[in-house]
Amino acid sequence: MTASIYDVAKRAGVSISTVSRILNNSANVSDKKVQAVKEAMEYYQYEPNQFGRGLVKQRSNMIGVYTPFHSGSVFESSYTLELLKGIERVLTRHNYSMVLISESEEYSNRVKGSPRFMEYVRQRRIDGLLLSGLNGKSMDEEALKQILDEEYPVVYIGKKFHKKGINVYAQFESYMHQMIETLYADGHRKIVLYFYTTHENYLTGIVKKAKEELEELELIPIVLSHMTDIRPDLIADFRKYVIGGGCTAICSPGIETTQIILSVCGELRLSVPETVSILSVEHKIGEGRRLFPQISAFFVPAKDMGSGAAELLLDMIEDCPLEETSREYETKFFDRESIRQL
Repeated sequence: MTASIYDVAKRAGVSISTVSRILNNSANVSDKKVQAVKEAMEYYQYEPNQFGRGLVKQRSNMIGVYTPFHSGSVFESSYTLELLKGIERVLTRHNYSMVLISESEEYSNRVKGSPRFMEYVRQRRIDGLLLSGLNGKSMDEEALKQILDEEYPVVYIGKKFHKKGINVYAQFESYMHQMIETLYADGHRKIVLYFYTTHENYLTGIVKKAKEELEELELIPIVLSHMTDIRPDLIADFRKYVIGGGCTAICSPGIETTQIILSVCGELRLSVPETVSILSVEHKIGEGRRLFPQISAFFVPAKDMGSGAAELLLDMIEDCPLEETSREYETKFFDRESIRQL
């Protein structure tokens, strides 16, 4: 296999940007590092091709944006679409283009141990990387640790988990707990809590905290393993937990799911909020207001998060001083009377 600049940097024990500076003679680098890079280049017989040399000198002006297969299609998620709008807003202003790096389950099963974004990093096809939808201690996060250790420009959207990482975050655990507390304060004691697979690793902690702090609460957490056809599962859930089990409230993780929930309520002749209360998350402000009936929701500013992540990444690429390594965004609650006080 032909060696890449990534391999040279790893063998020399330096960052990719240091190798680039040495190849381009663009900055002062210690003799020790220069010798280590030269030795690594000789070891691999590494010769930057014309495209690679262009990347060293001029950059590609492309930023990779990665979403793994368990996040669902980018075109089905208002969260991802709003995130991309925010990213594009910043990249366009700075003359960068966005490269979507999506990963199907088929690709993930075929290429074991290496998420797709590693191809783009190792081949220097992008100048930096934005990651969304990492799920627990997956191979995605292990790969991210590798490139963080190599000082590759990367920002991830999610809770901080690596001392070298730069991230943006909306305090997912906090607003999910606020959703539960909001329903509990209105008298609901038996609540169904839906999660997307992307957030499954947070489930245990959220459920444990809720049960410790809200003594009379009976919480039923359900992970939505896919988004292609969840309607049959929701119908079964509502028959079991609402009609047959006495649940009075539902926490929905997103407007897409809430729309299906409302359709299921119509089919099963369950009125909102008289029979069952619904509280959702929205990522585009006012999404819950456009549903019928209107749905109360916690607004998560996905577009601002995308813009913030892109700003931090471009500062890294341009070697600007970073005043923050983690940027948090606050949510806002909109009460649209889809919760009945018991």
